[in-house]
Amino acid sequence: MYKEDNEVPRSVHSSDILVVISAFFHNLISAFHALSEELLELAVYNANRKNKINKVWNDFTQDLEKIQEENNG
Repeated sequence: MYKEDNEVPRSVHSSDILVVISAFFHNLISAFHALSEELLELAVYNANRKNKINKVWNDFTQDLEKIQEENNG
């Protein structure tokens, strides 16, 4: 690891702890960001799906009404 056998590694400083804590919070915030993006995509997908289902039901209802009018008329 070290080039010389007599070299002593430096000690841990408070700034090292700050770097570790900062990295932890950065990763935590990134995870929440990814979660919120996925939830947003899911919400958009669900809204689009509901709109398509409503359109299909409306078309189906109009077709049924047209068939009934043709049969009664």
